[in-house]
Amino acid sequence: MKQHTVKGIAFVSVYVDDFEAGFKFYTEVLGLEKQYDMGTQACFFNLPDDTGLYLQGGNSMPEYTKDTGRAAFVLKVESASASHARLKSAGVRFVHDEPMHMGGDNHWFQFYDPAGNILEILGPE
Repeated sequence: MKQHTVKGIAFVSVYVDDFEAGFKFYTEVLGLEKQYDMGTQACFFNLPDDTGLYLQGGNSMPEYTKDTGRAAFVLKVESASASHARLKSAGVRFVHDEPMHMGGDNHWFQFYDPAGNILEILGPE
């Protein structure tokens, strides 16, 4: 009998209300490249390390605050400060005003996508 062993994360799923606004954010602001469409309200983005991000629109969105219980994912970047500056110039709403030092060379912050999902960034300063 095979054992149940989690081997990693295949991809993450993001559910938004407005697919067009979500697509624009994930492509133009975060810089993700679409791999393929999955109907009129969904698509799949390739990410490095053999993972991906599934985006689906047409969902009802609860109101999130920084203290709302939820699952989240963390995007690895080359520079947390550069990512924060890029997102700030795009008018993105933040949970944290600036990247926080997390020990070693790790800096981290949280921000909101247009649907109110809280996303996280981790990388060197």
